[in-house]
Amino acid sequence: MPWRKKLLLALAVTASGTLLAAGIAVLALGHGALGTAILLGTCVAVALVLQAYWVRWDLSGASLRAGRPDGRQVALTFDDGPGPDTPAVLDALDAVGVRATFFVLGEKAAARPDLVREVARRGHLIALHGYTHRKLHLAAPRTVALELDRGIAAVRATGVEPARFFRAPHGFKGPVLGRALRQRGLTLVGWTRGVWDTERPGTEAIAERACDRMKGGEILLLHDGCGTPGIDPRRDQTAAAIDEIARRWRQAGYEFVTVDALEKGTPAGALGQALRWAGVAALAAFALLAVRTLDPQELRRAFAEANPSFLLAATAANVFALAMQSGRWLAIVRPIEPRARARDAFFTLVAGYAVGLVVPARASDLARAHLMARRTGASMATLTATAIVDHLLGSMALFGAVGLLAAASPLPIWLRSSGTLAFAGAGGALFSMWLVRPRGGQRQATHGLAGVLARLQRGLVAVGRPRALLVSWLFAVGGWAAEVLIAYLSLRAFGLAATPSSSLLVVLATTLASAASVSPGNAGTFELACVVALSSVGVAREPALAMAIGYHAVHLVPVALLGGGWLLAHGYRGGLVREVS
Repeated sequence: MPWRKKLLLALAVTASGTLLAAGIAVLALGHGALGTAILLGTCVAVALVLQAYWVRWDLSGASLRAGRPDGRQVALTFDDGPGPDTPAVLDALDAVGVRATFFVLGEKAAARPDLVREVARRGHLIALHGYTHRKLHLAAPRTVALELDRGIAAVRATGVEPARFFRAPHGFKGPVLGRALRQRGLTLVGWTRGVWDTERPGTEAIAERACDRMKGGEILLLHDGCGTPGIDPRRDQTAAAIDEIARRWRQAGYEFVTVDALEKGTPAGALGQALRWAGVAALAAFALLAVRTLDPQELRRAFAEANPSFLLAATAANVFALAMQSGRWLAIVRPIEPRARARDAFFTLVAGYAVGLVVPARASDLARAHLMARRTGASMATLTATAIVDHLLGSMALFGAVGLLAAASPLPIWLRSSGTLAFAGAGGALFSMWLVRPRGGQRQATHGLAGVLARLQRGLVAVGRPRALLVSWLFAVGGWAAEVLIAYLSLRAFGLAATPSSSLLVVLATTLASAASVSPGNAGTFELACVVALSSVGVAREPALAMAIGYHAVHLVPVALLGGGWLLAHGYRGGLVREVS
């Protein structure tokens, strides 16, 4: 990714976080309507920005963004042609027997109609890319219509009928474009992997980018022409890399297809869309509840009297808790992938949590599995299964300790009941995993649904390894002890009664709330659970909410700084998005 785009991404993330923090602060100071407006406005703005600029985010669900991840197909696509290097690209494709999809610019087709006909003659699919490569996300309806219609007409003028697929220049899209495509019966096509061959990094680098961490259903984006003025238009490196790209993908067992033959992946569906908006609704409901029931003066006083030293200590304790959590997970991963390192486990886990700040519904677990897969070469399905085992072992450690402490320290009946159910559920799930864990001598499937199930099953190896379970459990105990310390320090920071019992109560309540995560970063549900828990032991609502916001902040700040910084430093973008959206 060019440095300018990295900078813009960093600024966008920073601005979004700042606005959300400002909304919470304004709300806490008693300006309910303004705070709510800032929070809701920010959430809506983020959704619209993602819709416009993030290829893998499509609220309509109508675009083709990937094929089946459990399949063995890959689509090779070329944009911005035809150009001077299109013949070399065609010759390279012929040499390896690959059929590709060419998203053609209308003005380039008008200039070289012979090349458009040659692409079609050699068996490749001709699709649409607009007429002038103009960005269409903010374009007026008339401009969008002209780009589409002139592009279609230019291709037809060459004697070739274009396929009913359109790729937006730069991947930028908007509601006007979506409506215009529907009116013309066109399907928007994205990509899963941008190779950035336009940077001319060298033939080997292009091949490496195109083949790193292969997944089924991928749509690879390369270029046979140039649609952006001011950059080097040569695509000879792209043509030279095709042989190696084809060799590696085929060696891994994949088949090249055009986008019309790509088996479709499962769309996001209504449930996924509902979860995304449920998070926003939960945040709005919590804000409105706070406005109606809280005394702004008392809330302001609670924040003003907070001790920052205790909050800083709690933040440091949270970094230690993250290290313990990563050790807990690493103990589950190591029996499967001995190459996994402690620092990889730490940063991929924290970066996964950072993804969870903006994408709800357990996206953090998918993100950390994806990131660890890229660091180690292990299967993402396998690592996702290890993340599930990790959560179950953590639940067993926490709620097992609760059972022991309940006899000595009274806890609310609702919390004891929830803890007992969670312990029993986690134990039952682990026992079921032990029964289906892989055993030596079993023949593993590699393709289709059976292959996915086999890779998931491999993630259960540690369930049958007593030493791995013991090490993971010890890290879990250390992690939960750190969590209780974080709660204790946060309670002290806001002048509330800080005892082991009240600290554990806060940890249990927020952990149960986080288990049903639907809002980004657990916003709203985390604070609500904390307030309910503290109210049950006689804490007034205003200091309880102030403590809940501060307690949440000491969890979020290290994750945002360490995890978000690591993601930006390593240039993660489309590959990560592919796995969590």
